[in-house]
Amino acid sequence: GGLPAQPNYVGPASQQGSLAGGRPLVVIRFDRPNVAYEEALYSAVSSALQRRPDATFDLVAVSPSQGNAAQAALGSSSARRNAERVLRTLTEMGLPPARVNLSAASSGDAGGSEVHLYLR
Repeated sequence: GGLPAQPNYVGPASQQGSLAGGRPLVVIRFDRPNVAYEEALYSAVSSALQRRPDATFDLVAVSPSQGNAAQAALGSSSARRNAERVLRTLTEMGLPPARVNLSAASSGDAGGSEVHLYLR
């Protein structure tokens, strides 16, 4: 069996550049299949809601800006699909969809499809 692989994907984003202004609460890197992001997402959202019960969130689908137009389009649709999955997870956790604003961006820093969650 062995130990589960250490997740390298999610966590409080300390060194991440800012897209939506401010630091993201969570950065989820979809750099492999079946990224287990739910626990980190849940704890980040829970603690944000404890501080600000009426908080709203920006969910940003981030795709790499390198590559040609076809690669960029592919990366962008993959990032959006991942963001929609994260949005579904948030609503399953009980967060009303009206409190999450979904958008897309591309970044030269993104190595692949990422989803960033910001407190608005």
